[in-house]
Amino acid sequence: MHVVRIAWVVGALGVGLGAMSSTAAAHTRALQAPTLPDTNAIPPDMVTEGRKVFHSKGMCLACHGAQLEGGPVAPTLKAHAWRDARDGDLSAIYNVVTKGVRGTVMSPRPGGISDPETIAVAAYIWSVSHRGAKP
Repeated sequence: MHVVRIAWVVGALGVGLGAMSSTAAAHTRALQAPTLPDTNAIPPDMVTEGRKVFHSKGMCLACHGAQLEGGPVAPTLKAHAWRDARDGDLSAIYNVVTKGVRGTVMSPRPGGISDPETIAVAAYIWSVSHRGAKP
């Protein structure tokens, strides 16, 4: 009888500790969120890296087009009335790249791109749509 109670207490504590650790993990991830560059000072090499990832590993051009013109599957990423990336903010573009868009083919981190690559892709898209950078 005592073994059953001890097992139940340990099990209950394990669940409680698991919940606490997942909350702590979420808090730690929030504190470690990547810092996006200031849009007034996006380095040209970041735009170049984002272009490279967009056109290769990220596979973004398959839906958004080589010139970011969009197509039947995905919208243009040039200046337009943004739907999923509110006002085309850099942070909103970054969120779409990292989280995807539910109900569409836009998956999170397409091609399995890393944190630095998602930042570079978002900076590239922002630079094309807001500063006229070369697609």
